[in-house]
Amino acid sequence: MKLLAKITILNLLLALVAFGIGGIRVYHKFRYEVQRETDFSLKESLDEVEQIIRSGVPATDLQSRMMSVVPTDSAIPADLRNTFSDTIAIHPVLKHPEVFRKLSVTRNIGGHFYKFILMNVVIEQSDISRISKNVVQDLFVVLGGILLIFNFLFSRWLLDPFEKTLERIKDFSLHASELPAFPATTTTEFRQLNVFLAEMMLQIKNDYHALKEFSENASHEIQTPLAVASGKLELLMESPGLDDAQVQLVQESQESLLRLSKLGEALLLLTKIENQEFIPQTPVDFSAILSADLQIFGELADMKGLRFSTEITPDIPLRIDSPLAHILIGNLLKNAVRHNVPDGWINVRLDPTRFVVSNTGPPPAVPTERLFGRFQKSSQTDKSLGLGLAIVKKICDVNGWNVHYTYEEGVHEVSVQF
Repeated sequence: MKLLAKITILNLLLALVAFGIGGIRVYHKFRYEVQRETDFSLKESLDEVEQIIRSGVPATDLQSRMMSVVPTDSAIPADLRNTFSDTIAIHPVLKHPEVFRKLSVTRNIGGHFYKFILMNVVIEQSDISRISKNVVQDLFVVLGGILLIFNFLFSRWLLDPFEKTLERIKDFSLHASELPAFPATTTTEFRQLNVFLAEMMLQIKNDYHALKEFSENASHEIQTPLAVASGKLELLMESPGLDDAQVQLVQESQESLLRLSKLGEALLLLTKIENQEFIPQTPVDFSAILSADLQIFGELADMKGLRFSTEITPDIPLRIDSPLAHILIGNLLKNAVRHNVPDGWINVRLDPTRFVVSNTGPPPAVPTERLFGRFQKSSQTDKSLGLGLAIVKKICDVNGWNVHYTYEEGVHEVSVQF
């Protein structure tokens, strides 16, 4: 969910809570004002009736449904204060029970005491609640509409520099010659963000080039002393007077130097793949690349007495760097040939959705899902570097493919899903 949508929802929720509390306050305030005005009206009516009695009109002539005047000269009342209360009575017009406000009081008029009871219909609590709810609902709808219009129109203009900054970040590439230009903005926070991003990208780019240069230089410089050491070992092999034990030591040293050289090349390749230095521009014919590589590995399989079968769909274009395609195919086929059994078989299948290499072989020494890690070997006695499948996994990752390794009933299967 976008930030703007979250802000809008949060504002509406806060407004809902505020209007809910405000609605309760409006209800009680409205009820209080209605009751106060009704009591004030009853007291005015009482004063008018008292003036009429003082003018000589008999109290019996003032009786009605809404008013009762009873003489109480027989005993002097102890309390002459106004007493207000709520009561239920039949409405004179609607003819059904309604809530009335009642005023009870005893007054001394010309030396005579009269007990007055006056009533006036008031707005019911349900009516007050309904009116309060309607008012709050109308205000909430109006405020909600204003928030929506503001957030999705005016706020979009406010957040436009941030959206453009996100676009620049998405387009950022370590291989680009220039850093992205961030949009100008008058918002202080966005300006600070753009300055921070520009400095961070510059630092990342400098660190990347420094690391890349170090990796390439280290790989290149390591190869030189390795080649010198290997050449001197070859000269030593040609020296007369070496016994079998010495020859064995020289051969093992040469193998170690060769492994070290291959290790440096493999790690450098992994670094280049992780840095996305292989960026495909146009699709390549993966079927043609696979067919060319199969000729080489088919001969190696024949030399080991392995049955080789293929099911290749022609003309399958894939967006992948051509050297990486050769490395991917070569590593999988090399493993299928190397990790096999006598009189075993290899099957290679390719269709528009996947590339699968199946082969017989001994069970792996570690779980298959761990074989895509660096320096993980299918056999502890194997002399391989343990980087072949790690390179395959990295190639698949940078191209957005999925790779799976399964072993079941003596059959290894590596599947690359395009």
